[in-house]
Amino acid sequence: MLFQRLLLTLVAGTVVAAAQPYGYVSNEMGNNVSVVNRATNTVTATIPISGAGLTGLAITPNGAYVYVTEQSKNCVAIISTTSNSVVGTVAVGSGPVQVAFTPSGEAAYVLNALSNNVSVVNTTSKTVVSTIPVGVRPAGIAITPDGAWVLVANLFSANISVISTASNSVTATWTALSGTSAIAVYGNNVYVTNEYANALTVHNLATGSILQTLTGFSLPNGVALTPDGTQIYVTNGNSSSVVALTASPLAMVVKIPAGSLPTSVAVSADGTTAYVTNGYGFSLTEVNTATNTVKETMASVGLYPFSMALYQ
Repeated sequence: MLFQRLLLTLVAGTVVAAAQPYGYVSNEMGNNVSVVNRATNTVTATIPISGAGLTGLAITPNGAYVYVTEQSKNCVAIISTTSNSVVGTVAVGSGPVQVAFTPSGEAAYVLNALSNNVSVVNTTSKTVVSTIPVGVRPAGIAITPDGAWVLVANLFSANISVISTASNSVTATWTALSGTSAIAVYGNNVYVTNEYANALTVHNLATGSILQTLTGFSLPNGVALTPDGTQIYVTNGNSSSVVALTASPLAMVVKIPAGSLPTSVAVSADGTTAYVTNGYGFSLTEVNTATNTVKETMASVGLYPFSMALYQ
């Protein structure tokens, strides 16, 4: 059983010099992060991490650093993308599972699943500057493009906490369905996977009200959109697949085969490719978004790959 499942059920500075499009994959039980050259689909480096339970990771907007959550050590490790080595850690709350950066890169918001709060890390001082209580077992995070709001999906309390980055406080709590997990935002729409309801909900960003509900998934645990907002990808944790959907109208297009226990999906900046991490498959599935077919499967990415963050 993945460490994440064990926890959640008892997913301006120096610019990086690399020219190739890279991805960083957190290996939940491997105590390491894999660096993937996306041009060749090969693992070019493996970065050892001292702790276990590596789930969430994100790349700073300038591409210089990767923050990865270490559940076993209650911290985030900071990786330099220049040296592909750990250059520091920041102690956060209990059981950190996800992390996301504001568009400016000035702050990182870390979800702590066991302490039911969010740590706000100043990326310059590498210190926690605020701790924000949220719902029960926060599992998914999205930050609006303007950096004004942090949206936190709370797995066990079936709701979404809305945090103002100006005050670092919860200003609203939206009702969701059962097993609220992954979350993504585009325009005025917020897309939320509800694992236990096997559903995707679309919420209005201004009010939090549910605009649409689509069922027919099998433990939906990851969601991502193409940059133009026209296509949505949702991972089915229980059926080894990722579902391609249209955003308008909200409808399923095709179920694309993936590896065993897909845990997350990420879409490239040019919108041409979606990458699915397969936890039990130890693999990475590359999907062509134009044809919604599998382009390639990378085997042996790492031990229980959980999340992937993309550069370029």
